Amino acid sequence: MKENLSEVTKYIQIAKKNHRQGDIYKANEIYKKLINRKIYTYDLLISYGQFNKEINNLKIAKNLFLLSIKKYPSKINSYILLAEILRKENNVSDAIKALNAAKKIEKLNSDIDYNLSISYKTIKLFKEAIRSIDSAIKHQPDNQIYQILKADILIECFQDEKAKEILLNLKFKEDSLLYFQKEILISKIFINQKNYKLAEKVLLELRKLFSKQKILYLNLSDLYFKNKELKKGISILREGINNFPKFIPLRFNLGIMYRNLGLIELSIKTHIEILLDDQFNSHSFYELSTMYDFSSHDQLLKTLLNIEIGNLSPKEKIYFGYSKANIYHQNKEYKKSSYFLKIANDEKLKIQPSDIKRKLKTGEYYRNLKIEHDYGFEKVKDSNRYIFIVGMPRCGSTLLESILSLNPKVKDLGEVSFLEESLQRSDDLLEAKNLYKEKIMRINSKKKIFTDKNLFNFLYCPIIYELFPNARIIHCMRNPLDNILSIYRTNFLNQSFSSSLSDISKLYLYHRDLMKEYKSKFGSMIYSYDHDKVVQDPEESIKYLINWIGWDWSDKYLSPQRSKRSVFTASSAQVRKKINSHFLGYWKNYEDLLKPISKSFPKYN
Repeated sequence: MKENLSEVTKYIQIAKKNHRQGDIYKANEIYKKLINRKIYTYDLLISYGQFNKEINNLKIAKNLFLLSIKKYPSKINSYILLAEILRKENNVSDAIKALNAAKKIEKLNSDIDYNLSISYKTIKLFKEAIRSIDSAIKHQPDNQIYQILKADILIECFQDEKAKEILLNLKFKEDSLLYFQKEILISKIFINQKNYKLAEKVLLELRKLFSKQKILYLNLSDLYFKNKELKKGISILREGINNFPKFIPLRFNLGIMYRNLGLIELSIKTHIEILLDDQFNSHSFYELSTMYDFSSHDQLLKTLLNIEIGNLSPKEKIYFGYSKANIYHQNKEYKKSSYFLKIANDEKLKIQPSDIKRKLKTGEYYRNLKIEHDYGFEKVKDSNRYIFIVGMPRCGSTLLESILSLNPKVKDLGEVSFLEESLQRSDDLLEAKNLYKEKIMRINSKKKIFTDKNLFNFLYCPIIYELFPNARIIHCMRNPLDNILSIYRTNFLNQSFSSSLSDISKLYLYHRDLMKEYKSKFGSMIYSYDHDKVVQDPEESIKYLINWIGWDWSDKYLSPQRSKRSVFTASSAQVRKKINSHFLGYWKNYEDLLKPISKSFPKYN
């Protein structure tokens, strides 16, 4: 037996050498022969598991680590490696269970705490993440990797100053990967602070030292995306793709930027090319399903429709579920579309429960806030003018902003969270007002009229009324059942209420009643914009709107599809088309799906 074990160890070393030299096939054959002999040593199971993890055979790696835990339950490394696989599968709750099982075996192990912290950070449980990384640091206070992770977590929950203090105390050689990670985090702090120029400076300096780091090009492209500098983003992505032609995340970002810039054909082409290299890329399938019918790519369509969703990870179920629903919607197979919509949204709710309670709580807070009038608010009109577009998602607001953006004096901000962030930063309303104006001033624009399309600003109407006396609020509405269906059909990443038909309906009714109250309180400051009337009779409706704002009329407002602006919403492809009424009453195709909530809207049944 000892000879067998010695032989196994020898062959493991040969397999590792082949792997290092890039001969994946030979390494795999050696490992397979050893496994087939069923001499399951700990070293073999871990080595072959790590090999499969590195070449992305995650299912085999996972099974090997599970077998290792079964045969060697006291060995901690198996649990940690299993947790890494589970995180990759987006199964973070099971990753945490595996790590907690390891913690019962070895309570004071900083590697377990480190991995627990990563897991908690992944699902945005930041208090638990900080507690775990603090435990790891307590046992290894000089471990700078742990310090880097703590700073990263603090940045994620906007504790920038604490993160900066940690990072500035870390000293690394400029050519080290830890220095690279530190500077990446410093750039994130600047991005949090909306100081995009400083963030860009940090990242461009890093490019001189680390031009072969893929993540650098991703971070630069994300920065340009956030700052709406899409042409710069496309340029940096092309540079990155030239260096790493097979790195799909860079190509995916390029497809997204093409779409938001209105280059729909280039976006489609980019995602098709991704799928030709990675035929099960759920994200590219989803993006394509929102703007393309696969009419020239039958094989890709067959691949998508034949994928068995039940065998997928939760994240993959979501993306493939939405993709299939979109294709069946295009083919007018609405029952099948409904089926896959429900699968996708139910999976999303498991990962991220609805946030409706937080939204309602915020609305009630500002609805009942007693604003003291000794603040000394300036009732004089400042030099800038703000137009707040509010309502529910998918209410037609992107079309509205495109119409308004045709005025050359307008700078469209898109769905910025400037007002919410300013109010969170300070309870002093004057300070919050100044913080909002500072965020606007950081935008490189000489224009004086700004459209703010954060739709949930309807929660803050009393604050807008008090802080910005020359502002205007446009409340955008459409048929509620069309609106609710459209929200449910969209894969919103940061609006978890959108995966519950019941919660969408509740929030719709709440926002409608709230805005009715605010219209009676604040009068002519708020305009009721009816999307359905606009698409049925554009000329009369848009003329009325432009007159209300006080602008001179021009026929250009009837052709928003000609706007060259970048669009960063789910409507980025749709808004490039002429105004049309194709989607009016579309909810009737989904009557069975909407039956539980349609009774709340008897007028529209």
